[in-house]
Amino acid sequence: MKYSLYPGCAGEATAKEALWATRSVMASLGMDVTENPAYSCCGAGDVDEEDPELEITLNARNFALAEKEHRDIVLICNTCLLTMLKSQKKLAENQTVFRQVNNDLAQIGLEYTGQVRVRHLLWVLRDDIGLETLKALVKIPLGNVTIAPFYGCHIVRPSDVIADDKEPDFLGRLIRACGAREADYQDKYNCCGFHILLNDQATSLKMTQRCLLHAQSAEADMLVTPCTLCHLSLDGYQKAANQSGQAQIPVLHLAQMVGLALGIEPRALGLNKNLIGVGKHLLERRE
Repeated sequence: MKYSLYPGCAGEATAKEALWATRSVMASLGMDVTENPAYSCCGAGDVDEEDPELEITLNARNFALAEKEHRDIVLICNTCLLTMLKSQKKLAENQTVFRQVNNDLAQIGLEYTGQVRVRHLLWVLRDDIGLETLKALVKIPLGNVTIAPFYGCHIVRPSDVIADDKEPDFLGRLIRACGAREADYQDKYNCCGFHILLNDQATSLKMTQRCLLHAQSAEADMLVTPCTLCHLSLDGYQKAANQSGQAQIPVLHLAQMVGLALGIEPRALGLNKNLIGVGKHLLERRE
């Protein structure tokens, strides 16, 4: 398989460590990956509120760039995933929009045919690499560590767009494949609060705090999320959310967890950039 890594705005700015870790993991797994510097922001659903056609066109342009290279788009942000899949759905269901968008793209020498697949790194690890292969490649099992999965909204819903129900618990299975224990708790499919942060910070922080508290109640040593924006809430805003003085809990990006199990050096995974440090005591507990 050939992949085109789409970093997303967070991966290029506020969560660069997620992008570094993803590059390291994909290289370690021998994946054929390119990065296209011409990619633009997906619009994150915000552009859609002002100009729906513009957001669709922005994404169709990204799709066309990937199609020229005959590669799947692989991304590390749940919001990018949902936004792109929504655009694909609208293009597939409305031929008038499809033709208009391609008329616009023709002015810059591009065409969207509808062939490109938009895929999350989590799905690629599951469907292309496979759990058994990953298990066999683990060099330093994350033994004696309990990790709570946090999926984030936009990789599991809405069902009319995110029609991926093969293994809704795959992140938990991946945690176990990396040698760690999975902490099962009620908030793993809930919202982290990120998308209302600027509009209603108090409610957003309460949502973040709830997820963290319940993970700690399940005796998790750390969390892992496949979404850069969820990570921003759970890691970047954790201190603000911890109003009751509870202990801090590290939050890993998906690629950081997999990279640690593959034996990649923590610094190459950007662990030194996480605001809530993993700590030597947790790293030393790996088998």
